Amino acid sequence: MHSLFAPLAALVLWGFWAFLPKLAMQSLPPHSVIFYEALGGLFVTMPLLFFIKGELVRDKKGISIVACGSSLSIIAILCYYTALRLGPVATVSTITAMYPVVGVALARIFLKEKMNRVQLLAAVMAMVAIYLLAG
Repeated sequence: MHSLFAPLAALVLWGFWAFLPKLAMQSLPPHSVIFYEALGGLFVTMPLLFFIKGELVRDKKGISIVACGSSLSIIAILCYYTALRLGPVATVSTITAMYPVVGVALARIFLKEKMNRVQLLAAVMAMVAIYLLAG
């Protein structure tokens, strides 16, 4: 049970993360929401820096990859917020929650990670779900 705490906590927190912007966009445009979200991230990041006593590992390759991922994440969040502005939370959050299928495919292609038949079937079913939700 202990090993399930972190992923279940992430699940619940991401659920709130997926929903709260729809409320915020009742009075703010998507670009403002993303700015204030990033600003809010400082309230978590700064105490974390204090907690680890400023001992950040500095590796050019790792930092470059994280910077690229962060940039893609911000663009994806802006796309998500724009989609929320145009559509219902139920559809938008369900479709975008299928993003692990992309990560699984990339891991398979670039990292040569294996998938068993059940995992492959699940990924295919997720893609079919996206198609059905979009229609």
